Amino acid sequence: MDAARRQILLVAGKALLLLPVFLAAWYFAAAPLAWIAGKAATPMIRFVADGPTAMELKGKALVYTVKLETPYRPGAVTRIAADIEVDAEKFTYGIALFLALALAAPQSRGAPGILAGCLILVMAPSFGIAFDALKQLGSTPGLEAFVRWGAGTREFVALGYQVGTLLLPTLGPAAIWLFIARSLWAPQATLPP
Repeated sequence: MDAARRQILLVAGKALLLLPVFLAAWYFAAAPLAWIAGKAATPMIRFVADGPTAMELKGKALVYTVKLETPYRPGAVTRIAADIEVDAEKFTYGIALFLALALAAPQSRGAPGILAGCLILVMAPSFGIAFDALKQLGSTPGLEAFVRWGAGTREFVALGYQVGTLLLPTLGPAAIWLFIARSLWAPQATLPP
């Protein structure tokens, strides 16, 4: 077995051993992580929902109260408040994966890279949280008269939901780790004699 393959297997093995430790730590830190990402997601929800939005943390779930009203018609404007609950845990676990990868390889153990990666991964779940809330808002029966989205907005929300739920939580931590551990996988430049 060549040295490069051995090094990759060693890093993967260390990351797998560290992952349960960081997942346990993430489990206890999930509520504060959800609150931070939820606060960052509120302006996106407010912008697309076109109404005042409030957020509350209930356990590890975020509950958004969105105030909606029907389009203006003389003498008849109906207002409602819709509560949307988002399970934030499915968006915030990536930080545990990143920390396990970062501490498994000596090339990525630098404090600046780890801190920058953690900051990004604390804020990145806001994208998925916002689009999960918007998906629920747009697909709730009885809210069609209040949610005045065109086909383009609905497609944008569907795409944002898929990216925020399927791609960012898993590929985001790996991409950030690959960036800070470039010396592990990037070819070394050789100078001519």
